[in-house]
This record gives sequence, C-alpha cells and structure tokens, in this order.
Amino acid sequence: RVLGAEHVETLTTTMDIGSTLQSQAKYQESEALYREVIGVQQRVFGAEHPFTIHTSCNLCGALYEQKKYGEAETRCRELLAAFRRVLGAEH
Repeated sequence: RVLGAEHVETLTTTMDIGSTLQSQAKYQESEALYREVIGVQQRVFGAEHPFTIHTSCNLCGALYEQKKYGEAETRCRELLAAFRRVLGAEH
C-alpha cells in the first residue's frame, strides 16, 4: 500500500535518508532532502510543528558542515525561538 508523499512515515523515512547521507558526508544531498521534507512538513503540519523543527535542526547541521555558517546560524536562532514558543522556555 502506498502512503503518499505527505504521510508522516514517508516524511520520516525521507528525513532518515537525509540523516544517513549526512553521516556519509554527502552534505549537499542531505541538504536537498531536508529542504524537500521541510517544505512538505510546513504545508502539512505547520512551520512550528515539532517534526518540522526537528528536520530544520538536521538541515542546520548539513549547512554547518558545508561551511554555510551564516544561514546555519540564522536558522538555528529561529529554531531556538520556535522551540521556546512551542515547548516552553523551561523544556
């Protein structure tokens, strides 16, 4: 049975592939997959859903490894603010 591109299991598996690529130092490929998943997650779950935030954190790591420090820092700061809004400052 096909779950579809927007199903949570499909998104999770795609994110896992991105993580695997990242662990193999295939940072550009992992970045592309993370961006693809984030686009769907934002549309389906919203930008501040924990799944979306988690994938965005992975993207930050891929950006950092490619020495894209400015974008990585900007995204990380945005994610920290989102985590605080969603989970609370004490989490």
